[in-house]
Amino acid sequence: MQILVLLADGFEETEFVVPVDLWRRAGFKVTVASVSGESLVKGAHGVNIQSDIALGKLEPTDFDAVFLPGGGVGVQNLKASAAVENTICSLNDDNKWVLAICAAPLVLSKARILIDRKVTCYPGCEAELVCREFSEERVVVDGNIVTSRGPGTAEEFALKCIAVIGGVEISEKIKNQIVAR
Repeated sequence: MQILVLLADGFEETEFVVPVDLWRRAGFKVTVASVSGESLVKGAHGVNIQSDIALGKLEPTDFDAVFLPGGGVGVQNLKASAAVENTICSLNDDNKWVLAICAAPLVLSKARILIDRKVTCYPGCEAELVCREFSEERVVVDGNIVTSRGPGTAEEFALKCIAVIGGVEISEKIKNQIVAR
């Protein structure tokens, strides 16, 4: 399983670090792509992350999943990128996994891939969603799309992604290793 993480300046650190850490523990290959092309991506709260590659230098179809962390400024930067939208649409068209947390489902909405989906997002962002059904559930899976509410749901989100992509057994193993609820 190869997951492409689209990281833009202003991302919410918890929503990036927790899923990436747990997915790597599960044996998934995670590649962090800088949307801006700069190697260092600046988080919303002063944590900077070294990306693996610039988004423009890779082929999205080489990946099994794409992940978008939230964060107000980060999401605005993701929404402003045509390359991000093309990547999301390409993977979704191939029925590959599309994963988004917090306000990042707004990027999926802008790409018009949520029209017939049940989704969730950060409280207050739902007014901007164009989707079939909004849910206040902490994590929502609808087909190949997994969405979640915010920093406090990052662990549940990551474990649910592991369960649906890699299997419940792997998810339970990681859950026990990290002493999750």
